[in-house]
Amino acid sequence: MRKISDEQINIEAKSGYKPWTIESGIGLLPFSELGDREFELLCYLLVKNEIECGEQKNLTSISLMQGVSERGRDCSLYYNGTVRGLIQCKKLQGRMSRPQALREVIKFLLFSIIDGELLPEPDFFEYKLYVSNDLAETTNSLIHSYTVEIEKEIQSGAIRKYTKDVVSEYETFKIFESDLPVTKIIELLRRISLSASNATDLTMRVHKHDSLLSLFFNVKTVIDLESANEVIRNALDDYGLKYLTDEDLKQLQNRISNTKEENRINLGFVDFFGYNKEFFKFLNGDPFKKVLEAVASVTILLDQYSLEFINSKINKLTVEKVTKNLLNQGKIHPFSVGVVGPYLLQRLSMKVLSRKMPRELASAFHKQASQSKNELIDSIAIKLFDASERVMKGDFSHLVGNPEDIQFKKKIYAHIHSGFNTIEDAKLTFAQDIQIIIPVMDSIEEKINELLQEERTVVIKDASFLESDDEIKKIAKTLSMIEPNEGM
Repeated sequence: MRKISDEQINIEAKSGYKPWTIESGIGLLPFSELGDREFELLCYLLVKNEIECGEQKNLTSISLMQGVSERGRDCSLYYNGTVRGLIQCKKLQGRMSRPQALREVIKFLLFSIIDGELLPEPDFFEYKLYVSNDLAETTNSLIHSYTVEIEKEIQSGAIRKYTKDVVSEYETFKIFESDLPVTKIIELLRRISLSASNATDLTMRVHKHDSLLSLFFNVKTVIDLESANEVIRNALDDYGLKYLTDEDLKQLQNRISNTKEENRINLGFVDFFGYNKEFFKFLNGDPFKKVLEAVASVTILLDQYSLEFINSKINKLTVEKVTKNLLNQGKIHPFSVGVVGPYLLQRLSMKVLSRKMPRELASAFHKQASQSKNELIDSIAIKLFDASERVMKGDFSHLVGNPEDIQFKKKIYAHIHSGFNTIEDAKLTFAQDIQIIIPVMDSIEEKINELLQEERTVVIKDASFLESDDEIKKIAKTLSMIEPNEGM
């Protein structure tokens, strides 16, 4: 294998087409608009940077393939010189299906049967799929419950079919046509591990490395108002908290009604009154960006605390209305309580997140935004059942922590699954309990919803309020109202 030099990689990365993107903290990076090779280079450099920064604890180096005859892998991963995995990059316009994913894995395994050096230690080998778009729901199930799901594929005969398909497709595998190595493929599938990164995951990781963002994309920042104004207006609509009465509106009108046109700066998510356009021309460039970042940081901080506030209320009301009133009185099983927290958090967090981007984009980025109550409950239940089935089979591989932590978690699992012999017992109990739990979750959601509002606005004023006795009295009254007490 010939390793590509860093110099060659740098030349290739700089020479490719750079899609446009907006540096606004919203939306996904347009990976699918990159060329095939550029996407491979991006993934390689991302993992290389993460290794150098200590973000990839189980890897010490990575090598990029030449791009031809890569034998089912785009990058090889190493730990102290030993092969520990690979990255296969797939640039797709749509979601990657389960059969597509399995055929890719089987293709590599066939190469490894021909050349054993590709897969020296299957039990310590991780096959990583990096996709430019997303995974189909069935593919996600395969990734997140690989041990269980791969057995389903084996038992159904699908692995034999996929192996035959791949052998027929590639000339290199003609040697297997008369004797398909299905038994060996199944053995290797059971021993390796499988993971995936989609556009959402890759976007968050790339944003941590500014050099990669500018190397592969033409980045438009929020200060390029001519091309980004409409996106900013829609995505950052109504930041802040809105506590305006008619009296407040009148006071605000009095403050801005006499402001001259040249002293009004409207930027969509923030408006400035009393600052001349010449002043903002003076701020051009980095100072202007710092002003916008300062405004955005206020709302980001408020959003962060809003989510913490929601979570705190969920925990308090769950203990009061579910643990004490239902669980402690024997009306529901401990297993069924697991649906309450995730369900309420996903439902209520959208009150904070929904106005951060257009509704269509919010539905794509936060899938729970478009899910009905029953669909959300079903999706959470599937994850609960999957984890429980693994525990019942004695598979605790998904538990993390030191030995003491894992032992404690095993005891918790034993309590949660008390009285269950099979996963069907858990499903039957959950189906009965959820009918009791749903009205209680609805009442908790309604109670917390009363404390939230989708449309929020923050008004920042100068110190002129100090000259008004009425304003000072109103501030004192407000402070007394929000002072923490035992009922909070």
